[in-house]
Amino acid sequence: MLHRFWRPAALVMLLLAVAAVGGTALAKSRKAPNKATVTAGGKTTAKFKINKYGLFRDAAHFAPGTVLLRSGGTLTLRNRDKDEPHTFSIVSKKDLPKTRRQIGNCGAPGTICDKISTGHQIDQQGNPSKPVVDVGAPGIDQAGDSFVLAPGKPQTVNLSAKAGTTLYFMCGIHPWMQGVLKVR
Repeated sequence: MLHRFWRPAALVMLLLAVAAVGGTALAKSRKAPNKATVTAGGKTTAKFKINKYGLFRDAAHFAPGTVLLRSGGTLTLRNRDKDEPHTFSIVSKKDLPKTRRQIGNCGAPGTICDKISTGHQIDQQGNPSKPVVDVGAPGIDQAGDSFVLAPGKPQTVNLSAKAGTTLYFMCGIHPWMQGVLKVR
């Protein structure tokens, strides 16, 4: 259900979130694979006592956190969460939120999360009217390319970036979900 795409409550969770980045899946040899899969998901747990404390732990992450893929290859994007959408958004390294404050404020005007949301043209119900934003050549090749990952609907996209390129990705909804795509 994409009606939960951008909710103010998610920002509260962001402030208390624990960053979780998936493991590394780099090939030991220099040869890069022609196909790879990145999976988004994780488990949110909440513990609270009324008028005392609230603790949210969100283990949403990309797995693997580092992907090695041949230029011209295909990347399958999966969302294993049953009712929580994610985005797979290519961003500049300098735009990646690094601190708790940057993560918590990521939806503010002018931030990378705001730019991702604007690119997907979120409607009043929180649904994206543009689930794919492709700013350069067709496929994944530069900052600004972004895909909404609806639950249960894997997408396969082409990697059109040139060999030697390093791309950084994140989820515009859960900005602690970050990774690196190394193009060989």
